[in-house]
Amino acid sequence: MNKPNEEITLHIQPRPSEKVSISIPKDTLESLKTIAHNQDMSLEALLKFYIGQGLRQDLAKLSCESEITIHQ
Repeated sequence: MNKPNEEITLHIQPRPSEKVSISIPKDTLESLKTIAHNQDMSLEALLKFYIGQGLRQDLAKLSCESEITIHQ
């Protein structure tokens, strides 16, 4: 367990990335910008967060479905 004054260091390794371009309706983009601003994060960070969150949910669901298929 960490002591109250102990410094925590995160070691985050950058992963290779690729730029993509998507079209987003203007009203949706404005809403995303508002949310990003309210969360004190960049639009890019918010989009990555949303994509990652949805991806983890779908991968977890896919994993559960494949386990069910294997056990039947």
